[in-house]
Amino acid sequence: MITAQDKILHVANKLGLTSLKDMQASTGAVYDVDTELSGLLFTNSARHQNPGITNITENQFEVNEALLIETISFYASSNTHRPLNLQQQLGSNAIIVFDLVIGNKRVMKDTPIFASGSPYTFASVGQRLQGTTSGVILQYFPRHQVYMEGAGILIPPQVQYYVDYRVYDIVTGDVLTLPENRSLGCYLFGTKVLLNFNTSI
Repeated sequence: MITAQDKILHVANKLGLTSLKDMQASTGAVYDVDTELSGLLFTNSARHQNPGITNITENQFEVNEALLIETISFYASSNTHRPLNLQQQLGSNAIIVFDLVIGNKRVMKDTPIFASGSPYTFASVGQRLQGTTSGVILQYFPRHQVYMEGAGILIPPQVQYYVDYRVYDIVTGDVLTLPENRSLGCYLFGTKVLLNFNTSI
């Protein structure tokens, strides 16, 4: 079985990054919100001033940094940068179709994620319960937004990346737009390699 570290080291060796073997892996994530609803995520430097919107300053990693994406998630965001349930914002017929571009290559193309989650393919909203009255659940809240697991794609050091997305009604085929003061966000979560200071200093 190939581990996350094996994939990272294989790509690093192909790129000639020999120092990566002296680094330690940890959990990492990058996220960005398309406040302009441009259809692009991880690209606009104007968004990179507010940690409520993004945690990156540019859409590429430094020399000794890489991320093996294991989960890709989409979520709606309010104008106060609070995560919202996509199904509540777009309806249960909504589907997000996205491309993941690393460098000049589309490593994922026309990949679907449904806003309603289960039972569709690999997407799931995930829910927690909010209170009960006489055994009746009062409200469902999202624990996660819609996500795809098991991506297994590496973003190597110093290579630009971005997500290009479209939102459709799966029944009518119409292009959907989020309500006013709502944005679409995405996070890429997985195994990240950083400098191992035990061996680097």
